Amino acid sequence: MSDIANLDKCPAVYVEYRCALEPKHLAIARDELNENEHTRGPALEQMRQFIAKHPQITRCRTDPLFLLMFLRNRKFNVVAACESLEKYLTYRVVAKDFFYVKDPLDCDHLVKQGIFIPLDPDEEGRKVFYLRSGHYDPDSVLPEDVTRLGLLALEVYQEVEHYQVMGIVLLVDLKEMSLSHVANWTLTKLSIVTRAMNEVTFRWKQIHVFNIPKYTATFIELAMRLISPKLRNRVVFHKSIDDLKAAIDESVLPDIYGGKQSLEEANERFRQKVLEQRERILKHAEMTIDLSIPNPNSKNPANAALQSSVVDESVIGSFRKLNVD
Repeated sequence: MSDIANLDKCPAVYVEYRCALEPKHLAIARDELNENEHTRGPALEQMRQFIAKHPQITRCRTDPLFLLMFLRNRKFNVVAACESLEKYLTYRVVAKDFFYVKDPLDCDHLVKQGIFIPLDPDEEGRKVFYLRSGHYDPDSVLPEDVTRLGLLALEVYQEVEHYQVMGIVLLVDLKEMSLSHVANWTLTKLSIVTRAMNEVTFRWKQIHVFNIPKYTATFIELAMRLISPKLRNRVVFHKSIDDLKAAIDESVLPDIYGGKQSLEEANERFRQKVLEQRERILKHAEMTIDLSIPNPNSKNPANAALQSSVVDESVIGSFRKLNVD
């Protein structure tokens, strides 16, 4: 908590980096992310200067653990990391219903439903998350709520250093997804969420999709068109649970599919973790960016992109067909 207590964009004294990575994770960070003792310090300094001089950023964390999340996701390309940070803060303003969690207790009723559950890391050390896309009432729970719950789960674990390095794996179970669930995902909502997945902070290593109803085919096709080619290549579709089992470590597979992870126990651990970190998340939520101030350095600001209604006509046609069918 002490590391983020000061949200001054230009503090008198910056928090020093205290490495919590094991040697094996340091080696992966060096080989895959271009991170070492020579690149880390200068990169943090450049990001801090970016924040200090940014005309729109008013309150922002400058501690190493927060900034390294962006640097590691962008393989220590400082310019790309700064752009990602700017977009991260912007999404929290422009798409607040999706990406802003003021108080984690506001999501407690969703946590209890077991919609988005953090599981144990896999054998490669990547954090695994399990999303039950239809495990809620579509009349009372909207895509915005599910996205905000997912963001909360990710933010609880995104500051664990070895997960920043090793990345995350997402299991997407569509078994309970109905036409009502699909209909709630308008093209605008789908575009907002997929754009954020493309542009912001998490190292998506794999996304496994399974139990796929036939009526979700057009919805999936749209989502695949909207995500980046890099992320698209990391999505794996499974025709059967046996196919999934062949690709996923049994130790992290949910027990309902023959794995060793108790969903009830995992979800209760998540709920307790949220409560433990509530004060940190409350403070984290105080970061602000003022989009009413002109940003002379922005060529394609995230707020303009989000507000744009210009979408490829073939995509619009497909989505209209989905809503009619």
